[in-house]
Amino acid sequence: MTTSNDLAVPVEVTAPTELGLRERKKRQTRQAIRDAAVRLVADRGLERVTVDEIAAAANVSPRTFFNYFRSKEDALGGIDNDEITEACAALRARPATEPPLAAVAEILIRRIERRVEDPSLHLARVQVHHAYPQLFGAHAATFRVFERRLAEVVAERAGLPVDDHPYPLTVVATAMALVRATVAYWQHGEDPSAAQLSAALRAGFANLAQGLPVPPVPDPRRLAGGQDDPMTRETR
Repeated sequence: MTTSNDLAVPVEVTAPTELGLRERKKRQTRQAIRDAAVRLVADRGLERVTVDEIAAAANVSPRTFFNYFRSKEDALGGIDNDEITEACAALRARPATEPPLAAVAEILIRRIERRVEDPSLHLARVQVHHAYPQLFGAHAATFRVFERRLAEVVAERAGLPVDDHPYPLTVVATAMALVRATVAYWQHGEDPSAAQLSAALRAGFANLAQGLPVPPVPDPRRLAGGQDDPMTRETR
């Protein structure tokens, strides 16, 4: 019978290549446009924001905007191919002996931590997501590509064919589901912080690694005081 340890066959991994100045500037420009679009739409609504205004807020020309995005809707959601490539390179560079789930978890946690570094920007993203869920549904295909690409790297590291064994896609899909559930829980808190989210994600993955045992029921009195949240406490 095949075990999880049998599946996690160590392989040689290489460090991701450092980006050149030109590529870094392109990524910075793309992200600046995305951030400007999110902030403006969260503040004024999609119908009241133009491409010209987004470009001005991002300190680029409308022509530059269209070099990166087809429309203002396109700038509001999805995940860019270069971000996918960077995440896959980082996953390949994780220690070869690290369990696949732990390696994927670290990549996803670090990505989320970067996205919530600016609380006001994250709040704007949440507002746009709730106001225009149809936009994010249209971009779901980019996240399916993200999951597939990560699964391909998991397959490389485990020595498995990604199309002929469910393990690689199962690892990634499980990790993504935990991230979505934890972020949804966290962002509805009274005063969510990046540190709380990071702790909740790591606690969640630690619990998952143990087979998802039911965590202890928190004391309502302590929970009300914000001291004993089950999502931020290490599983005992």
